[in-house]
Amino acid sequence: MTSESPISVLHVDDESADTVATRLERADTRVSVRTAASTDDALAALDAAPTPPVDCLVSEYDLAETNGIALLDAVREDYPDLPVILYTDAGDETVASDAIAAGVTDYVPKRHGPDHLADRLRDAVDGTRTDATPALGHDPDAQYRRLFEDAPVMYVVVHEVDGASVLADCNDRFLDRLGYDSDEVLGRPIWELYAAPPLPDAVEGVDRGREGTVGRRERTLIAADGSHVETLFRASPWVGADGDVIGTLGLYVDLTEAKRRERTLDRLHDVTRSLVRAEGRTEVAESIIGAVSDVLGYPRNLVRLLDDDGTELRPVAITDAAEAAFGERPRYAVGEGTAGRSFAAGETRVYDDVQTVDDGYDRSGIRAAMFVPIGDHGVLCLGSATVGAFDDVDVHLAEVFAANADTALTLLDRTHELERQNERLSDFASVVSHDLRTPLSVVDGSLELASERYGDDADLARAVRSLDRALDLIEELLTLARGTDTLSFEALSLRAMVEACWDPLTTDGATLVVADDATIRADETALRRLLENLLRNCVTHGATDGDVTVTVGLLDGSRGFYVADDGPGVDADVGDAVFNVGYTTADTGTGLGLAIVKRTADEHGWAVGLGDADGARFEIEGVDVETP
Repeated sequence: MTSESPISVLHVDDESADTVATRLERADTRVSVRTAASTDDALAALDAAPTPPVDCLVSEYDLAETNGIALLDAVREDYPDLPVILYTDAGDETVASDAIAAGVTDYVPKRHGPDHLADRLRDAVDGTRTDATPALGHDPDAQYRRLFEDAPVMYVVVHEVDGASVLADCNDRFLDRLGYDSDEVLGRPIWELYAAPPLPDAVEGVDRGREGTVGRRERTLIAADGSHVETLFRASPWVGADGDVIGTLGLYVDLTEAKRRERTLDRLHDVTRSLVRAEGRTEVAESIIGAVSDVLGYPRNLVRLLDDDGTELRPVAITDAAEAAFGERPRYAVGEGTAGRSFAAGETRVYDDVQTVDDGYDRSGIRAAMFVPIGDHGVLCLGSATVGAFDDVDVHLAEVFAANADTALTLLDRTHELERQNERLSDFASVVSHDLRTPLSVVDGSLELASERYGDDADLARAVRSLDRALDLIEELLTLARGTDTLSFEALSLRAMVEACWDPLTTDGATLVVADDATIRADETALRRLLENLLRNCVTHGATDGDVTVTVGLLDGSRGFYVADDGPGVDADVGDAVFNVGYTTADTGTGLGLAIVKRTADEHGWAVGLGDADGARFEIEGVDVETP
């Protein structure tokens, strides 16, 4: 066939195949394009004749059910000589590396357009038609160079010279990324560009690359400026014009940015954990300035927090580098100065050159500056001696650190407020337990003496009932106020615990049914308190004409247990409000019993709620249950 022979192309793309086909046919009138929307359609089209009915396969990388490399592998099994071009927007280095290793004939980014694709397509097809070794065309060296010309991958060719692995060739991507001129690296042992002496497996990887493709290995290269470039390395044979293996082709995928992001995420995770454990505002601030120094690479930073009066932002944590460069930093009034205005506006402010700000504050030794509000707590301040030092990534990460600090400080404030509330509750409990219960005990004794002296008396009986209710209320308030400091879990019989709690109740007209028995792990005292309150609630509120049946059993799947009665139940519009402190429908109720039930369940890590039933049904889930 001549170079003017028609070229039949099968283009595989599940989104834009028809558009690319039209443009490709316009770019070269020799080309006729058939399209396929999936891998299955493409393979079916290729299998439509004894030999491939097309001269070249062009495929997108991102396909609906697979990708272009998987399609390439499938095509190579039956049509090893068919030119395959990856024409894609997926410009990731790893994609290019995988495509090259899989034996793609060419790799063409879509950004170069259909004219460029037509040129590369002609080269691939004409080379196949005129050479006995069609996989790489009539000129392997030229084909390799075309292949890597557009691929976003660093590549080198290594030859063995006097027993040394010498760099014989490389592409512009390799030189540009490492910052070398070609005469600085060609002819040198490849190991001189490694950041550490080559490990045995690194040497073996290059050696084995001459024999066949070697899987990915992480390698660190040294750039011309001394910086480290972290890469993913893969080796394969380098084939000369006569088909003989003459060296090793090394592919290096740049992982530096990916590794930096990975380290950033790890550091963010570490900082988050340290913030969660922080016990004070200063500790939070110190964690943030250390992370900003490590991750963002700006050691000149500090955190200002709002003072107790809410009028000034004062420095509470500053790096050594910032203190050495800037000296003692001033306080900013809210709304004044750079930090004060950023805080008042609740927005990040970046100054490419803060020296242009004329507000009377001394900022010697600093040019670029960034101020990031930490919620309602303060401001994260970063400085650099370089004008315009901060980019969008710096701003984003600084805002992430500030948001984490905001969350940590808010949690600290809530924790401190809860501690103050607990202290007040503890003081209240002490007063109730001593100063109030003691005189009530005196009243109780006096009423008992009065009853003995005057016999049955309606007024005295009413006073005794009121006093009993007051003492019950005190006990339940103490239970709510103090909670359970520590729980001692042990294996307990549900039936035995229920029956023990039932005996002391006034249960005239009430019947207990324990439908199931099981062993549950719980704190005995706390479980007793929970069951007593549930059983008392059923007896008190579930009685109809003085009679009520209370049933205790296991939930389906042994995920917990229930306590239910056959009384009127709970109004649908009330729902879980029955567990609120103070809720009661009985004239003599304290409104604390079911609140104690919920508190006890929470302390165990259980969940308590209302179940569907004709009467009231309380379900406790998340219990560690062992059935016989």
